[in-house]
Amino acid sequence: MARPINEEKRLKRRSRILQEAVVLFAESGYSNTTTALIAQSVGVSPGTIFQYFPNKEALFNAAVLEPLADIQVKSLACLKEEGTPGVLIKNMVEEQFNHIYCYTNELRLVQYVLGQRIRFPELTQMVLESTKVMTDTIECVYAKGQLMGEFNKNFSPAMISRAYISFLNGVGLTLGESIIHHPEWESLKGHALYLFAPIQHEEKQEEFK
Repeated sequence: MARPINEEKRLKRRSRILQEAVVLFAESGYSNTTTALIAQSVGVSPGTIFQYFPNKEALFNAAVLEPLADIQVKSLACLKEEGTPGVLIKNMVEEQFNHIYCYTNELRLVQYVLGQRIRFPELTQMVLESTKVMTDTIECVYAKGQLMGEFNKNFSPAMISRAYISFLNGVGLTLGESIIHHPEWESLKGHALYLFAPIQHEEKQEEFK
């Protein structure tokens, strides 16, 4: 059944408000970003904001958590497809590096929260829990790949998964959209995959000699 037009307009406006909130919160921080400023940026009245979010804190929480959930859903989907662990990891890296530059402000906002854990204790915990779901899933797939001889067995799956997420976040935070047009972009994705220490076919043959 098609969604009513009014509901579609409502969801689009909510998404627009959230997008502007992400940018402004990332640029100016929580205290310096008012709902009035966000409303002005969106082109709506200040009161309109509260039709979608009960207060500024709820809007801030959504600006931090919803993009994280979006990244997580797409990444986990890659790890649940058909294929060997090596293929799944490669597909995940491809998916994340093809889109991570779109989340620069979102990642800056996450780092803003994590840098003020005393100020945002509950939100920090939710961010860490979300990240843990991702690293735990990568860890599980990676460990299976080690057992199948696709990855070097001398590395800790827990450390590998966390190292990769840190690398991914660093790329998202420091490189803009223009990086995808840079000739070294594909090489950068290759380096991300290399963090998992994949065993090449020739190396596998050596193991069985």
